Amino acid sequence: MEPSHPLGPIALLLPAVNYANVEKDVSSGFVFGPRTIPDCQLVYVLSGRIDLWIGAHIYSLLPGECAYYGPGTPHMLSVHPSRAATFISLHFDWHRVSPEPVHPGAKLERFAGGPPFDSPLRYTVEVDGYGSVAIPDHFRLVTGERLLHQIVQEYKEQEPGYSLVLRSLLMQVLAEIVRQELEILALHSSKRSLIGPALQMIREHPEHPWSLSELAQQCGYHHAYFAQLFKEVIGISPKPYMIRKRIQLAKKLLLEEEKVEVVASKLGYASVHYFSRHFKSITGMSPSSFRLYGGEGGPMVQ
Repeated sequence: MEPSHPLGPIALLLPAVNYANVEKDVSSGFVFGPRTIPDCQLVYVLSGRIDLWIGAHIYSLLPGECAYYGPGTPHMLSVHPSRAATFISLHFDWHRVSPEPVHPGAKLERFAGGPPFDSPLRYTVEVDGYGSVAIPDHFRLVTGERLLHQIVQEYKEQEPGYSLVLRSLLMQVLAEIVRQELEILALHSSKRSLIGPALQMIREHPEHPWSLSELAQQCGYHHAYFAQLFKEVIGISPKPYMIRKRIQLAKKLLLEEEKVEVVASKLGYASVHYFSRHFKSITGMSPSSFRLYGGEGGPMVQ
């Protein structure tokens, strides 16, 4: 069993960003490490592929995927020889009273040994009503890319109050990671675990037009039995469930001020009209109205 490092209740943590940057077009074959760092790091791949050694595991990070490791964890990153890679590097502390960044550069250390390394600490947070949640080493960050870009921008521009904005944005990223883990835990509980692979596919790629046969095949069932089981567990059939998950993501993107046509395209809709019809049938508002009024249902009458 991997050693753990409990961080305490997530609601009481004061995370702080130390460094944030988009590392652009890093040459194929370039290697970072082996090394250790004084704080925590998130690596989020935007293009290309990065191979990462943590402990005895090697992870191949593709666009949209993220890796996490804590202070003192021996690790090694290498850009795959096939092409250059671009990724976001975010260094942070889970808890520090001051939000002011503390650059980790002076305390980066070369690690004498090579992979495989000793097992890293497994960081856990306590979530009220759910118990202990472990932060994974490797995961797909479904909706957090925009937040990471905002962190990079705030870190570079350093406008008045930027350290507080960085803390707020980092809290949102960490909350997204914890929520994703809670969803995954729910997939593996009781009857829900029987359709867990299909739910995970929909959660990670809500924009994809999954067919009933594709979802059933992932779970190892005939499509008719899968449809019956899905409705029994979730309460609705797969197709309306997929539409709801798309609209849920659409609402988030619209509130982040994405244009309606961009959101429709990201979610795999062939036309803005078709997307708008789905959106209004579920929310009662058009996407443009939702974006304009922040989901409040329209302008206030004074």
